[in-house]
Amino acid sequence: MCINIMDWDHLRFFLAVARTGSLAAAARALNVNHSTVFRRINAFEADLGARLFERLPEGYALTALGETVLGQATRVDESIAALSRSAAGGDYRLTGDIRMTTAPNLATAFVVPALSSFRARYPGIRVEIAVSDTDYDLARRQADLALRATPAPPEYLVGRRVASMPWFAFGNRRYLRKRRPAPLSVPDLAQHELIGADQGFRRIPAFDWLHRRFPRERFVATASDLNTIAAMIAAGLGIGILPADQSRKGLVRLFALEPSFTSELWLLTHPDLRNVARIKAFADYLFEALRADTRVAEFVG
Repeated sequence: MCINIMDWDHLRFFLAVARTGSLAAAARALNVNHSTVFRRINAFEADLGARLFERLPEGYALTALGETVLGQATRVDESIAALSRSAAGGDYRLTGDIRMTTAPNLATAFVVPALSSFRARYPGIRVEIAVSDTDYDLARRQADLALRATPAPPEYLVGRRVASMPWFAFGNRRYLRKRRPAPLSVPDLAQHELIGADQGFRRIPAFDWLHRRFPRERFVATASDLNTIAAMIAAGLGIGILPADQSRKGLVRLFALEPSFTSELWLLTHPDLRNVARIKAFADYLFEALRADTRVAEFVG
């Protein structure tokens, strides 16, 4: 099998489809449109003179040849990523681009507010925020830095734990005045309207527990991200649960959950990038800004 050097970029599209199992998911991962992925996969197969995927109703499945190519393409991808990190690791300039990934609630609550003063100090550094509830792969340079709520960061990353954030029940003053008495413990929630998480967001242990503990009819609304859940509580729809960093105007913190749940907040990067001047400058600045934030400071250990 021989792949023309001009066609190596096909591997990027092949890997995205192989890893996600569909053209639509691959397009989202690559930030291109569906037709571009379709065209690239067809062109790659035409160059090879063989099919790499079976087109099934439920998505794209690798053929036997596709499995072989996947192993080879993964090694090429890892080598290119390692070369990119090695080159970046020797960059001592306080200028250039940084790509940071984090969840929507962390981006709006913490990262964006820190950008203005950071830019005033380092005007030559540009920060791109890749907002997603799914994890970008820092080993493949999908991002340079990550702010994640996770109990166990991947072993291949390095970083610092910002804080350990417990989960609380939250309400809104208008709702609490209307629905007295206010809940003081978990069993009291059985008498209140509840805000929950949609099916996919119940991968978070606290939401899985909440939906197992209370019947479906107690939930008046659900959402798939913390920002929306917080907004629903602030609008007076009912009582909801959130990590402590979600404290904001319009929310009243009621009580800590029992059993207890915590979200470990980590600032992470790849070992090859930790000494890149612009990345280190932003990581240090954001770390100090986070620990000084009143919503986080009381939970810094």
